[in-house]
Amino acid sequence: MEPTAKLNMERYVFDLATDDGIKHAIVESSGDCYSVNLDGSFAGTMWQDHSHGIQWKTEDQTLEEYVWNIAAALSEAFSRKGFPSILEGAYPEIIQTNWKTDETLEVILKTETDLEVFSTFLKDEVLNLVDFEDHLDLIVKKQHDEYFKIIGIN
Repeated sequence: MEPTAKLNMERYVFDLATDDGIKHAIVESSGDCYSVNLDGSFAGTMWQDHSHGIQWKTEDQTLEEYVWNIAAALSEAFSRKGFPSILEGAYPEIIQTNWKTDETLEVILKTETDLEVFSTFLKDEVLNLVDFEDHLDLIVKKQHDEYFKIIGIN
């Protein structure tokens, strides 16, 4: 199995709707400062300014127009809606997630990932990431493969 992001680093992956279309965002933090990559390129850093009511700030012009949308996505990260960003950020084996129903999230893995090993690992570790009141099923499968494993949360 491919190693995950640095253990002391939080990592979130999500898509941002912009005037120019969808931008793929990867946001990493190992403290109070967040490093942001948009569509594979470094866009800058952002942080919360505690002297101004915890507003998000950046000094990077490239990042300025996206700060609000990124902050909104980060605030939802530990909610059910934001759960895919945590999964994709924690496990580079995941290439895509899709909500099938309100209670079912499809998780698509890279084709070279061992489904049995990864799903066993994820089943053991997922409760360390989140805890939801309502039941959620993860349908885990490899890209272009019909075989899948179901992992129940709660």
